[in-house]
Amino acid sequence: MVKKGFGSITLAAALSAFALPAAAQNYKGTPKPTVREYQTPIGKVGFTDISSLKTVSGKCGNPAAACLFYGGDFLYDPLYSPISNALANENTLLVSGTPYGAATWVPFTVPAGKTWEVKGLFTNNLSSYGVLDQGTEPLSVAYWSINEEMFAGNAGIVIDSGTSPATSTPTGRAAFDLSEYTIQVTGLSITLTPGTYWLCVVPICSNEANPFCGGVFFQTDVEYVNSAPTNAYGAAEPVDAAYFDSPSFGQSFDPANGLVGACAGSGCDAFSAGVLGVVK
Repeated sequence: MVKKGFGSITLAAALSAFALPAAAQNYKGTPKPTVREYQTPIGKVGFTDISSLKTVSGKCGNPAAACLFYGGDFLYDPLYSPISNALANENTLLVSGTPYGAATWVPFTVPAGKTWEVKGLFTNNLSSYGVLDQGTEPLSVAYWSINEEMFAGNAGIVIDSGTSPATSTPTGRAAFDLSEYTIQVTGLSITLTPGTYWLCVVPICSNEANPFCGGVFFQTDVEYVNSAPTNAYGAAEPVDAAYFDSPSFGQSFDPANGLVGACAGSGCDAFSAGVLGVVK
């Protein structure tokens, strides 16, 4: 198990060493960096946004569907460049585990007096390839879960979870020499009553014969600097309440934000993720 480290290098530098295979490789046994070395970006982000996604009232996701909650779009603001960040969220040849190698858990709130019928979940992730591939079958899947009563060091109570067919669709945004993809699962049927919950949707690409599974996924963050993030929908995402869990990096539901958090004090107080469905 890789122990938690305290150094920081740029995301681009980490990727040049670990994430661009020219051919199929077996990464088992390859030394992995600490979580700080793996994903903490410092310096130029190189953000671009050529998104053609249309903002539709009451809809979110990609493909868009009826929206219950969306944390908002990743946005690089040069005035606040140190807080533009992304956190490992994947089950790949580089960062593997059961049911995931790393997961970013995003909080959301079902308002008082409302009952939700959840039909889908999604996260936005910067990725070298955006490819989903499980085992030897050409089936795109992702692991997902909704938990409640989560706190530091504790996963809380699982409301529902599973590994389901998933789509990986470009958003048109890019940063850190990576493109952003929406990883989305649908076909769910989960009833949620008022309260605070945490979600994860983790891309899976673990086929050793697939060179694209040597890529990476980093869930993008959003920041409430001067206003709500672009296209945010529903009750505001609770700030400074996300967690990072990773068997690969030896972290167990550690806070994502803060100087000793998974992002080493560089952003990560809220993340780009959403819930699809209807109010019952």
